[in-house]
Amino acid sequence: MHELASVELTVTTPALLKAIGLLAIHFPEKFHLEAWQALTAESAQREVGLPAGPIALARQRFDDLPSEVKAALRGK
Repeated sequence: MHELASVELTVTTPALLKAIGLLAIHFPEKFHLEAWQALTAESAQREVGLPAGPIALARQRFDDLPSEVKAALRGK
């Protein structure tokens, strides 16, 4: 079975903000730089009124995220 090279998520704004908050408080951005950049870029777009778009992360970067952050992104 072929594993996807990337993960694409479209999340609610509350879920996005929760994930960003968890990264900022518990997991310094330098350890998850690609995720931090993708999440904050999507947040900035929403702040200026753009509709929710997909957040794409390399599969390995997504897998490396703490379980709490992945759960937030999945709306749990």
